[in-house]
Amino acid sequence: MLAESGKDGLVKLNSNAQIKVVISDMKMPEMNGIEFITTAKKEFPKIAFYILTGYDITEEIAEALKNKLIYKYFKKCFTANGCS
Repeated sequence: MLAESGKDGLVKLNSNAQIKVVISDMKMPEMNGIEFITTAKKEFPKIAFYILTGYDITEEIAEALKNKLIYKYFKKCFTANGCS
C-alpha cells in the first residue's frame, strides 16, 4: 500500500488494521518521515516503523533510533551500478 504524504499515511493506517510494518520516506509533503512516525506511533505502537532516506544518517534519525521510534533506517541508492 502506498501513501502520497504523511497525512495520507495516517488515513491509511486508520483504515487498515492489518498493517504491521511501515517504511516511510524521510522527505514527504506536509510532514517529514520522523514527524509522521512520531504521530502514527502514538496511535499504533505495535507497528514496526522504518525510515528510507537519500542522505546519510541525520541527528533526527539517530535520535529516532536511540529512542526506538524506528527500528532501522535505509539509505536509498542512486548509482548506475547498484548499491555496494
